[in-house]
Amino acid sequence: MPTKRSQNIPGKAPRPSRNSHNRSAGVRGGSTRGAHSARKAAPQGFSTSAPRSRSAFGPSAKTKGKGGFSNASSHGFGPAFNQVASGVSAKKSGPEVLLTRRNLLIGAGAIAGVAALGGGLSLATNALEGKKETTVDSISVPEDAVNALSDYSQTDYTQHVKAAGSYKLTYGTLVWADNDTVAACLVPGESASPLNTVSLLYLSSGKTASILSAAQGADEGYEIVDVRCSENGLVWTESSAYESAWRVYTAKLSNGSATSITQVDQGDGNWLIPSIAAVGETAFWQVCPNTSGESAAERSALKSARFGSGDVAVPYTSKKAFATRVTAADDGVVITPRAEAQGTYYQLTKISAKDNSTVDQMTLPSSMTPDLAGYGRSGFSFGFSSIYNFGGGIANLGTYTPRSAANAYHYDDLQWFRFSRSPITAPCWSGEWFVVKSTTALCGVNFGSKSYFAIDTPSGCDTYGEHLVSTGTRSSFVGLSQITDDNDSNNDHALVRVFTPIKGSIDNAF
Repeated sequence: MPTKRSQNIPGKAPRPSRNSHNRSAGVRGGSTRGAHSARKAAPQGFSTSAPRSRSAFGPSAKTKGKGGFSNASSHGFGPAFNQVASGVSAKKSGPEVLLTRRNLLIGAGAIAGVAALGGGLSLATNALEGKKETTVDSISVPEDAVNALSDYSQTDYTQHVKAAGSYKLTYGTLVWADNDTVAACLVPGESASPLNTVSLLYLSSGKTASILSAAQGADEGYEIVDVRCSENGLVWTESSAYESAWRVYTAKLSNGSATSITQVDQGDGNWLIPSIAAVGETAFWQVCPNTSGESAAERSALKSARFGSGDVAVPYTSKKAFATRVTAADDGVVITPRAEAQGTYYQLTKISAKDNSTVDQMTLPSSMTPDLAGYGRSGFSFGFSSIYNFGGGIANLGTYTPRSAANAYHYDDLQWFRFSRSPITAPCWSGEWFVVKSTTALCGVNFGSKSYFAIDTPSGCDTYGEHLVSTGTRSSFVGLSQITDDNDSNNDHALVRVFTPIKGSIDNAF
């Protein structure tokens, strides 16, 4: 079994010291697997993935109960999961994160700086009545089928990627670039309320557009706590700390403005604030019950709706919490339900944004719990912050993906790659490069040439370095840093950098 690892907790530590110029990740090496027992890995920066939750999966269920399945139909759309408690005290498997401005200043993958991480614990006796457990086939990866970064040679990043944009935003701004055109920005307010506002950042020009100046429920004490966007629409969550309640909204995007704003879900303290994603014309959110609340025995669910529509669908449910947050891919989302089988098996699952169907799935070995998951040119990728004493070639800490082009439902008999650093943000693909955040820097790996690069971190960024804020397969990839000036705090800012691979500079990835 894996060991619990300590984490750097935003909001509990003083501002870290600045990086020196041209500091890149220490990307070689990494922890080695123990022969007889799992060991604790040294923390490499706070994780933006879900806490160590226990979860389950199943077909769509009938919806019921305030906050869990309100306004949901039985035809399939939607994602959901979350690790943020809505005010009700809960037993937590992860660290607590306080509701402070500091939470918004740490980097791109934070949970929008609200409430408490955790709530992903499973109940020991919570079997779904009428559901027959089945046997599942998990992937088997021999140790000799995996190579790591230590098998690769480093190359100069300036020969393979070019800077396509560098933009300054308000210090503490969080950014998510899940498409090639526009990124969603959660901007900290100048006073206690609004806590955050929402802007769009156009990646080719650096122009911004203010979308939401306050929460829809501001008069009732609600604040915006998380946001995502596609080229076509916006999805965001609002939370009221006073009422221990949350709401999910969507809107269409038109000429830099939000139209057809629609509330699609709501919950009280018995349900955790959903994680969210936006792909194409569809908003997704992942809903899990608070394990200390009245709805603890209810199923978790992935939900979806077309932007601006109140017609909510439930394409997937889970009898317990999902292992990770919902993650956007090119044409769908990735979720990590737990198989309804004897034992604990997490199933990486891709859901289509077009029709909510399941289009790819892979089952991890028993009791292996991912911290994050994504999907790109090589199919699924996933990361472990724990080291296991079982699991063959994927037993070690790091981020894994096949070294071959995606082939739905086919993950056995493949060659794999491990990026041997503690996973912090989900990876992405850009051109011929598998792009991963290392300890501080953004790194690109090319399987064909067995080479990698590490991009120099900006001068003045904090000890977490530059965060990768792109997912799926992108024509460019985006990094976010929080830059501080020790001499003049008025110069503090969030720095967004856009990088584009140089065509023909490297061999094909596969």
